[in-house]
Amino acid sequence: MSEFNLMSSGGSLVWLIWFILCVGTVNLSLCSPGSNNTSCLEVERQALLKFKEGLYDPRHRLSSWHGEDCCRWEGIGCDNQTAHVVKLDLNNWDTVFYLGGTVGSSLLDLKHLYYLNLSRNNFEGPIPPFIGSLSELRHLDLSWNSFGGPIPPFIGSLSELRHLDLSWNSFSGAIPQQLGNLSCLQYFSIWENQVNAKSLKWLSGLSSLQHLDLRDVNLSESSDWFQMISTLPTTLSTLWLENCQLGSLPSSLGHQYANITHLSVLDLSRNLFDSIPGWFSNLSSLTELHLSYNNFHGPIPNTLRNLVSLEVLYLGSNELEGNLSDVFEQFKNLTAFGLSNNSFTGCIPASIGRMSFLSHLDLSHNQLNGTIPKNIGQLSELRVLRATDNLLYGVISEDHFSKLTKLEQLSLGHNSLSFNVTSNWVPPFHLKYVDLSFCKLLDPKFPEWLAHEKLEHLDLSNTGISDVIPNYFWNLTQFSYLNLSNNQIRGMLPLSFTSSIFGVVDLSSNQFEGPLPPIPTNVYILYLQGNLFSGPIIFDNHENQTIVLLDLSNNSINGIISPNICKAHNLGVLDLSDNHLSGELPHCLENLTGFLVVKLANNNLHGKLPSMMLHTELRALQLKNNNFSGEFPSSLKHCKKLAMIDFSQNNFHGNIPSRIWETFPSLKYLQLRSNNFSGIIPQQICDLSSLQILDLANNHLVGSIPKCIGNFRGMVRRPNGSALTDFNGTVIYIQSYEFFSLLLVRNGLELVYTNTLALANNMDLSNNSLDGEIPESIVNLVGLQSLNLSANHLTGKIPAKIGDMNSMLSLDLSRNNLTGPIPSSLSELNFLDDLNLSFNNLSGRIPTGSQLQTFNDKSYEGNYDLCGPPTSKDCLGHGMPRSPASINQDNTADEEMLWLFLGVMLGFILGCWMVWGILLFKKDWRILYFLFLDELGDKVYVAYVLSMRRLKVMKRN
Repeated sequence: MSEFNLMSSGGSLVWLIWFILCVGTVNLSLCSPGSNNTSCLEVERQALLKFKEGLYDPRHRLSSWHGEDCCRWEGIGCDNQTAHVVKLDLNNWDTVFYLGGTVGSSLLDLKHLYYLNLSRNNFEGPIPPFIGSLSELRHLDLSWNSFGGPIPPFIGSLSELRHLDLSWNSFSGAIPQQLGNLSCLQYFSIWENQVNAKSLKWLSGLSSLQHLDLRDVNLSESSDWFQMISTLPTTLSTLWLENCQLGSLPSSLGHQYANITHLSVLDLSRNLFDSIPGWFSNLSSLTELHLSYNNFHGPIPNTLRNLVSLEVLYLGSNELEGNLSDVFEQFKNLTAFGLSNNSFTGCIPASIGRMSFLSHLDLSHNQLNGTIPKNIGQLSELRVLRATDNLLYGVISEDHFSKLTKLEQLSLGHNSLSFNVTSNWVPPFHLKYVDLSFCKLLDPKFPEWLAHEKLEHLDLSNTGISDVIPNYFWNLTQFSYLNLSNNQIRGMLPLSFTSSIFGVVDLSSNQFEGPLPPIPTNVYILYLQGNLFSGPIIFDNHENQTIVLLDLSNNSINGIISPNICKAHNLGVLDLSDNHLSGELPHCLENLTGFLVVKLANNNLHGKLPSMMLHTELRALQLKNNNFSGEFPSSLKHCKKLAMIDFSQNNFHGNIPSRIWETFPSLKYLQLRSNNFSGIIPQQICDLSSLQILDLANNHLVGSIPKCIGNFRGMVRRPNGSALTDFNGTVIYIQSYEFFSLLLVRNGLELVYTNTLALANNMDLSNNSLDGEIPESIVNLVGLQSLNLSANHLTGKIPAKIGDMNSMLSLDLSRNNLTGPIPSSLSELNFLDDLNLSFNNLSGRIPTGSQLQTFNDKSYEGNYDLCGPPTSKDCLGHGMPRSPASINQDNTADEEMLWLFLGVMLGFILGCWMVWGILLFKKDWRILYFLFLDELGDKVYVAYVLSMRRLKVMKRN
């Protein structure tokens, strides 16, 4: 009996344990979204399916959303006991499969939802008002979307929120333009928010908030921002206010703001602050402080040095200065220290080896000099080391890395450093990011130590590598950025050289040769210019080419441009210049509507331009030195964003259109030289107010220069180089691509402008058949640096105020019919280094000045009435220099003498003919005339004989 009871009690115990384990197993399965035993509630499953219907999901990211158990769907989390959906996480951090569309109100049926994350997608419009009714929410993240309008005040009703992230959207104080199908209540909610758009009073309802992120929310008109944030509960530990247009902090901290002193993380970077108030020293709990990209200047304030709990400090991109040795001594307990883009000087101190907690150090873009101390290799916690763009020098050896076992990022580029490690060196670390650009590798062979790394970013440009890339390198890892440019790397690229590369590849300016590999599908930006590639251009046979920038210029690529290029639907920048391409452009290019820059210069292409050149987003079109023909395409008027048109050295013909130029408000560079354009220069060309370069030389243009030529405001302003890459952020990559380059002719020399093109202001109308006078308005172009009007039929005088054009470097008015003196104001052009006034009809003394006598007489030859240095003609032999009025008087006197001489000669001729005509036709008169002459001759002879006899008698006596 007792044994039975024991067995019974033991059996009950076993059953009890089994039951508990089963329940635990069930509970555990409910808390795990992938469990086979979990089944979500039907009403919530339907709510999620309805929510999905309103989404734009082109890449089928939510393909797992089917079946009965919604707890197993991607991004869904359920409660481990009730099976209610409590978590919806559609964060898109690791993929490019963005969701868009409408955030549907069916989520209201998820009554137990406490975690909602829709970050890094493409949702837009105002935040849906129903979110204010999700009263159980503790975590709300809508960051990195396109939500617009003001931040709605109903967010403040979510009193249970611990984490709120509204950063990096498009919030403003404006009422949204499109309200969609909002109800009256929803519309009123948005209108009410507009009234309160300048206030953050809605924050007062968030009584449990611990994390607040308002980065990129414009708070410039929110005068109460500091007051409202300071009154948040002491539970608030993390505050992110980056890029909020904030301009000032209160000078003192009253007791009503005491709660802010409990912060542990504070981000005020990318604002307009210029001073750090003293009360910062009261932030005794602060462990992390971000103040980069402000207007702080001078040394680092002592206020920050008193923050004894500080572990992370970022002060980059300010105007701070001081000796680095002093700075490091004060912040020796930091784990992360960012000082980039300031004016710090001095050496990296040897004491850096004692900063044993340091894991992140950024000293890039300062004025540091000296060598890098070897004891930096003792920082065993260091993960990131950046010191690019300084004045550092010396040799980097293996000793610098002896204990850096955790190092992931090494960036020492743009210094005068040398990198010297043995060929069999095995690094103690596994790097993901390497930038040694402009560091000299003492061993010119390709670095073998890279074989041990897991690189994602590698920059070895300008390092002196002279070798063939080993085969293993192409299968090393998955690069997001690879730059080996400006070396002497030779050999051929494998056909699959980009199979492990996703992102940016720059192999330009090397000695790669052989057939050009197929353009890959997984690269966004590809630079292969300046090599020895040959053969045709081949695109992978794939409909989804991802490439957005392709530069194959300055190679030996031949053949036609294949229609396969049209598979690159995202192509924005195409540079195929300086190759041997031939044939016509494929007409399918008209389907590539995203073109921004097209450069096809210096090839053998021909035919007319397809409509691909007429895309509305086009910024630059360069076709120089080909055989394109046809008239100037007037349909270019649709390209209202054009900044460059270069059609020079082609076979375009016809008139330059008149009613097109007003549509180019951004056009800065217009080159049509060396074509067959005829007709006049239209007056409407003066509508190009932004123009900096106008080159119409070597055509067949006639008529006069438009009198409005002085309207080019781009030539009135002195160039400052600020207009090269202003594209309002349309595409980020365009800002780093130096697509603006032109060949300009100055004083007979061809000059190629690339980086400095924005500094050029030129006008060249030479070698045409233009007539009339030089317009007086041309002297308004005070920013003009080069003016060439030579080899035309221009008449009249050189404008008297030409000296006002005091930016002029080159002036060529030769081979025209200009008259009058050289204006004395010309001597005021102090920067003039090229002058040609030859073969005109200029007269008078050459003005004296600091420049004009430095040119040789070739600048003035062919003007026979010019005198004075540097010509050999002495003005003293021609009297004193005469004024224009006296010259006119002398010219009048000369004309009167000429007419008097002609009158006398004519009278003499008429008188002679009257006498001889009578004698010729009157015989009696003729006989009497000759008898008279005989008698007169006899009398003269007798008188002569008698006179001679008298003289003889007088001599005898």
